[in-house]
Amino acid sequence: MAATTEILTLTDDPQLQGELQTASNALGEEQPRLRFVSDHPALMESIRSRPPALVLAPFGDKLSEMSNLARELSTSSPPIPLVAIFRPYGFGDDVSESSVLIDALRAGVRDFLRRPVSTTELRTLIENLANGVGGSGDATDRTFGRVVSFISNKGGVGKSTLAVNVAVGLALRHPGRVLLIDASLQMGVASSLLDVQPESTLTDLAHERDRLDGTMIRQVATAHPSGLSLLAAPHDAIEAIDVDDTLIARVITLARRAYDYVIIDTFPMFDRVIVAALDLSDRAYVVVENVVPTLLGAVRLLDVLERIGFPAERQRLIVNRHQRIGGNLSLADVADRLGREIDYVLPFDKRVIKAANAGEPVALQTLRFGGFSRGLQRLVAEIEALGRMPAVSDEVAGYEGVTQR
Repeated sequence: MAATTEILTLTDDPQLQGELQTASNALGEEQPRLRFVSDHPALMESIRSRPPALVLAPFGDKLSEMSNLARELSTSSPPIPLVAIFRPYGFGDDVSESSVLIDALRAGVRDFLRRPVSTTELRTLIENLANGVGGSGDATDRTFGRVVSFISNKGGVGKSTLAVNVAVGLALRHPGRVLLIDASLQMGVASSLLDVQPESTLTDLAHERDRLDGTMIRQVATAHPSGLSLLAAPHDAIEAIDVDDTLIARVITLARRAYDYVIIDTFPMFDRVIVAALDLSDRAYVVVENVVPTLLGAVRLLDVLERIGFPAERQRLIVNRHQRIGGNLSLADVADRLGREIDYVLPFDKRVIKAANAGEPVALQTLRFGGFSRGLQRLVAEIEALGRMPAVSDEVAGYEGVTQR
């Protein structure tokens, strides 16, 4: 950086001050100038007299205090980003760490710094600041990528095939700027559908969670010839135990700063990992088939989405592998049972299954696969358009998707 970065920290904890000073000293020429204040009035007075580039503050007993501080800093001139400091597993046994962090992001906190403070994370904060993270709202919007999740109430509906092909379709348009996270932790198939052999998986990130940053995510991700990056699922259910909701939330938060689009394939079961992914998603695509057992489960899934507060405006409904055969429900029946308009209809096509078995995504094929290919391209185009809209932490209601009838 051309100038020394000034960081102002709200704390009277000598141990935290020592951690920050030690981490800062190890940065050499990149070492920031640290200042400390012990209370809120002193913080605001210091900002008025000499505005810092960044404010650090540890989590207190009330999230509202952090929210109020983020709001104050965002209205200062120039706006100052707020980074919250926390100690892993320090919120109590009855408090979900990922929920606290997600709520903090919604409240305006721009990033997090874990204790004990590491030189690597402090360097990442400074680099993000230099690259425009946390400055004005416009800079932040440009930095944050869009997060899209594919969910279903049961396996075997083609959800993973859709997620992979959408990710490949986006990567062909934006090489190197799309990340696919295979969060189907116990049954991930993205690497098989892409015909790649990942050397690292989400489990490796779990083992390095104390050093996790955007650079590490790029290093761990597996490259695909389409320009897509893949964070593969753990190799088996035993390895998957190490991947929890806190890690997924952290990975997504960092990934949306490193990529323009983050696509998430999920496990067909609602747990804390899936909820954490949805909390950070700009959109969720609910994938169903036009058969009764799937529809009955989908009704319950939509009810769960409503109960956890995931708004209908950020949902899209896909009827995949649609077939007009005796015994199957019509599209009108599906819409009636779900109480929702159908946004996309992708027809059954044997060639799609053949391509999946061969590890050659349909999105790479020059051959037009009729209705499926057209629907896939419209789906990719809609997600691409999210890049021109407010991020998940802003108001996204009112966006109208493409409806197929």
